[in-house]
Amino acid sequence: MTASPASASSSRSSEAAHAHEAILVCGVNWVGDCIMTMPALQAFRRKHPTAYITLLIKPQLMQLWKLNPVPNEVLPLHSGFAGTLRTARLIRTRRFKKAFVLPHSFRSALVPFLGGVEERIGMPGHWRGAMMTRIVHPREGQPGREHQAWEYMDLLVPNHEARELERPELNLPEDIVAAARTRLDKLPQPRIGLLPGAARGPSKRWPAGHFIELGKRLVKEKNACIVTLGISREASLCQKIVDGIGPGALNLAGQTTLAEWIALLKVCDLVISNDSGGMHLAAAVGTPVVAIFGITNPAQTGPLGPNCRVVQNSTVRRRDVDRDSPEAIKSLASITPDQVFGAAETFLSEQSGRKT
Repeated sequence: MTASPASASSSRSSEAAHAHEAILVCGVNWVGDCIMTMPALQAFRRKHPTAYITLLIKPQLMQLWKLNPVPNEVLPLHSGFAGTLRTARLIRTRRFKKAFVLPHSFRSALVPFLGGVEERIGMPGHWRGAMMTRIVHPREGQPGREHQAWEYMDLLVPNHEARELERPELNLPEDIVAAARTRLDKLPQPRIGLLPGAARGPSKRWPAGHFIELGKRLVKEKNACIVTLGISREASLCQKIVDGIGPGALNLAGQTTLAEWIALLKVCDLVISNDSGGMHLAAAVGTPVVAIFGITNPAQTGPLGPNCRVVQNSTVRRRDVDRDSPEAIKSLASITPDQVFGAAETFLSEQSGRKT
C-alpha cells in the first residue's frame, strides 16, 4: 500500500469517514523522530491491514511520509493558532473513531480533541491529560528497550512481544535511485557522504574543521570521493567544508529534493554524520553510518539498523540537550578526526573484504 497525495478529495474523505477503522495518527515534528516512529506504525499496519490510516503532519514532512507504505493519506498540520483551528475543523468532517497522538506536546492533543475524535490515545506530558481518553505509559526498566522507538511500539501495538525493532521502510522510486547512481557514477570509490549539519544546532554539530581534516585524510589515504549533503540552509556550511578539503570533494547540499537526497545517501558507500535527521535517513536505507554524538544518548535516539557505529566521548548522556549547550559543544569538539577515521576505516575494510 502506498501513501496517497496530501490534498484530500471528497471521495477520499468519504472513504475515511465510512471505513471500519478510520484512524488518525498525529505525527511527530522532526525527520529523525519520524523515522523512529516508522517501526511501530509498520507493526500497527500489519495488525490492522484494512484500517484507513490518515497521518497528520507538518507540511515540510509530507514528502517523507509519501515514501512510507503505512499511511493511506497524509494531511498537513497548519501552523499557528488559526492553523490549529482550521486543521481541527477538517478533522471533524472526517468523523475519526480513534486518534493516536505520537508527540508529547499540548497542541498535538488539542487538534484531535477539537476535531471531535471519539477515542484519543497518547503518552503523558504537558498538562494534556484532560484532552486524552487514554494515557499510555511506556514500559520502563527492560534491558534493550531504551530506544525512543519502543515508546511508539507500546503506544500503537500494546502487549506486543517484539524483541527487535524492524528497519523503517522508505520506498524510493527506482528512477530516482538510478539518477542518484548516475550522478555519482564518474566519481572515484569509495564515495563517502558527509552530513555536517543538524537541525538542533551547535549542540549536535561536530566542528567544521574536524570534518575538513577527516575529509582530507579520507581522500589522501582511501582515495575516497567526499560528497557533502544536507538541506538548503546547510549549503554554505557544506561548501566551506568542501573548499577546505579541496580536490576530491563535491557539495550537493540544497541541490536535491528530499527523495533525491535519500537516494544519494542510499548509493553512498558510507555516510559520516552528526546526530541528525540525515543520520536516521541514511540508516533507514541501509547505508553504513558512522554517527558522531556529543552528550545525547544514542541508546535512546541513535540510528536504527545493524550497520551503524557511534563515536562518542562523553560519559554524561541524556535524551534532551539544549540547542547551545556548552557541555555538548565541548564534548563534540573532543572527538578527534582520528577517532572518526578509525570507525570509517573499519567499515571500508569490511566492504573491501566482501568485494575480494
